[in-house]
Amino acid sequence: MQELIRQVNWTAFILHAFLVGIVSFILVVVGLETDLSILISAAAYMGLSVLLQYAIPRHHRRGFRLLQHHEYEMAALAFEKSWNYFCNNKWLDDFRAILLLSASNISYREMSLINRSLCYLRSGKMDRALESYKEVLNYFPNSRMAKDAIDYIENPHPNEDEENENESE
Repeated sequence: MQELIRQVNWTAFILHAFLVGIVSFILVVVGLETDLSILISAAAYMGLSVLLQYAIPRHHRRGFRLLQHHEYEMAALAFEKSWNYFCNNKWLDDFRAILLLSASNISYREMSLINRSLCYLRSGKMDRALESYKEVLNYFPNSRMAKDAIDYIENPHPNEDEENENESE
């Protein structure tokens, strides 16, 4: 739960709630009932949010689909394309709270590199994964996910293997 709380950009979350409130207020002023105006505002926010997050980070979404299907090489390439897209359009990522209605504390650029690294890790390319996670830290020195992943790779936990063996028995 704490990890989820750290991943939320609370300023963006409050801004989004404020915008929904403003739209609701305007709808009440023009004559709609309060309950209906809140419902319409929330539905409009959700629809716009889904549309923006569907249309813009398409390489990112494709990477997740490929990752779910265990197509790690193709997923890594999709996340690399996402990285390039958001590096070339840095303003989109910098203002994602407004332009993409994203309340995430983690930028698309950082997520792209972390997810690319995860693809290497899941495909068993530990050296490449380690190198990739270190690259994340070059760009994002405070990346907790990258630090944790590096620690996991460099210091394997033998107890996890024993626990997994005990669960399978």
